[in-house]
Amino acid sequence: MAPIRVLQVMPAMDAGGMETFVMNVYRAIDREQVQFDFIYHYNKSCFFDDEIESLGGRIFKLTVRQDNDLFRYLGDLRALFNAHPEWKILHGHYSGFGMFYNAAARRAGIPVRVGHSHNTAYEPNLVGLLDRLMSSRFSAGLTDRFACSQKAGEMLYGSTPFTVLPNGIDTARFAARDVQRRALLRGDLGVTDHEILLGHVGRFTAQKNHTGLLRIFAAVRRRLPKARLVLLGGGDAAYIEKIQALARELGLGDSVIFAGVRSNIQGFYDAMDAFLLPSLFEGMPVVLVEAQTAGLPCFVADTIDRGAAFTDRVHFLPLNDVDAWANAIAAASFRRDPDARRKAVEAGYDIHTSAQVLQEFYLRRFGEVSP
Repeated sequence: MAPIRVLQVMPAMDAGGMETFVMNVYRAIDREQVQFDFIYHYNKSCFFDDEIESLGGRIFKLTVRQDNDLFRYLGDLRALFNAHPEWKILHGHYSGFGMFYNAAARRAGIPVRVGHSHNTAYEPNLVGLLDRLMSSRFSAGLTDRFACSQKAGEMLYGSTPFTVLPNGIDTARFAARDVQRRALLRGDLGVTDHEILLGHVGRFTAQKNHTGLLRIFAAVRRRLPKARLVLLGGGDAAYIEKIQALARELGLGDSVIFAGVRSNIQGFYDAMDAFLLPSLFEGMPVVLVEAQTAGLPCFVADTIDRGAAFTDRVHFLPLNDVDAWANAIAAASFRRDPDARRKAVEAGYDIHTSAQVLQEFYLRRFGEVSP
C-alpha cells in the first residue's frame, strides 16, 4: 500500500527553527506509511530542498511573497489542489496566509486542515501588524490544531482547544560529545583553547535581536577580554551587513565570527562554551532545545517561556539589562550538564516522540475521512 501524503504548507524551507522541526519529524517518521509534500510561498532554492526530494517529498513553489499577486496565488492553489486529490491532510505552519490556503483547500475537498503555531508574538512593526491581522483568520479554517507551547497555542487559537507538541530533536545526535570535532571546529574559527566561545544560532531578523546580542557581548568583553562570539544563521544580506557594521562600531572587530548557515550545526554546540538567546519573542525555540541537550549553559531572554527549560543550566535574564547578562555570563562556570540527554527525553523533546504523535494523528485522521 502506498503511503498517505500529507501536504506541509510553509513560507519556504530555509534553515530556521520551524523548518528544522518539520524536517526533524520528516526524517524520523515512517515514510512507508506517511510521506510529506511541501508548498512554499517563494519560488527560490531553499536549504532543505535536496534533502526533501531525497526522502521522497515533492515541492511546489508559489510566488505570492515575491510578486504579491493574490489573484494568481488563489488560482495556483485551486489548480494545485484540484490536480492532487490524494491530499486528504493539509498541515499549515504559515498562519499569515492560512486564511487563503485553508479556504481553497476546503473548497477543493481537502477534509483535514491542521494548523501549527510556532510563535508567541509578532514583530513590532508594520509587517508584524499585517501578519497579526491575517493570522487572526487562521484558526477559523482549521479542523485540528497544534502548538509548540501553551503560550504559542493561546496566542494563535485563543480559547479554542489545541494540542501542545514539543519541538523534538534527535537527542542522541546533539548529546554526543566529540572532543576532536570541538578542537577542529574551534581551529577553523580561529578560536584558541584559552578563549571562551559564546554562540548564537538564529536567522538574521529583528525578532532574534542581534543588535541586543552584540551590546550584551560588548559588555561581556569588558569582563572577559578573551571571549569570542560565533553567530550562525542566514538572512537578508542588507540586514547582516547592518549587524556587521554595528559590531565594528562597538569595537568588537574579529571577536565576532559570522559563520553563516551550516549543515553540521551539532558540531558547533561542541565548539561553544555557552549559548545566548536574547530574542524579542519565541515559541519553543528548537535551538534552545539543541543547546540544552548538548549540555551547554544557556543565557536567554525572559521573554521566552520558562517551560522551555528542562535543565538547570538555563538562565533567564531581563531583555534590556545588558549588565545583568554580562555579569551572569562572566560568573558562569561553563560546565556542561552530563545528564542533559536523559532530561531532554524525559521532558518529551526527543524527535521520535514527536514524530510518533504526528504519525498516529495523520493515520487516524486519514482513516476517518477516507472511504
